[in-house]
Amino acid sequence: MKKVLTMAALGLMSFSSVADIAEGRWVTIDDEDGSQASVVEIKVSQDGELKGTIVKLLREKDQGKSCEECPDEFHNQPIEGLTFMWGLEREGEGEWRSGRILDPKSGSIYKSKLDVAEDGQSLEVRGYIGVSWIGRSQEWLRYDEPVSAAVESLPADAADSDTAAAVEAVSEAAAAQAESASKAVAAE
Repeated sequence: MKKVLTMAALGLMSFSSVADIAEGRWVTIDDEDGSQASVVEIKVSQDGELKGTIVKLLREKDQGKSCEECPDEFHNQPIEGLTFMWGLEREGEGEWRSGRILDPKSGSIYKSKLDVAEDGQSLEVRGYIGVSWIGRSQEWLRYDEPVSAAVESLPADAADSDTAAAVEAVSEAAAAQAESASKAVAAE
C-alpha cells in the first residue's frame, strides 16, 4: 500500500509540473448574491483544449436540477456532470482565450476567457458577446478538498494511520508545488 501511495505521489508531482495552473477544482461564486454556487473541475484535454465540468452544486435548492433552458445536446441534461466550458486555447501560463461557456440558468452560450491570479488561488472567468468588454466576469476560488475527505474516499482497508499520514503528506506536497508554480508564474 505504501508503494502505491508513493507512486501516486510521484505521479501527482510529475503531472502537476506539466499541468497548467488553471487545472483543478474551483468554487464558483454567484456574481448576483456572492454565494458559493458550485464546484467545477477544469482540465486540459489531450488535444490541449481547456474544459470545465460542474462537479457539485453547493446550494441545496439547485441540487438535482437539469439544464431545462439549455439548447441542443445540453437540453435537460443534469447540471452536475455537465461540461459547461470548452474550447479555451492557451495563450500563456494561466491565460486561456477563445472558448465557450454555457450559463445553465439561462441556457445561453457565450464566448469566454479566463485568467488565473498571480497567487494561483483565484481566477477570473469572463463570458461575453462579440468583444470581451460586453459581458460579465466572475471570480472563482481554488477548491481544496479536505484531507479527511480524501482519506474517507480510500478503500476501507486502506484508511489506517500510515495511509492517512501518506495522504496528508501528498496533499502538503501538492500544495507546496502549487505555491511554487504560482511564484514561478509571478516571476515571469
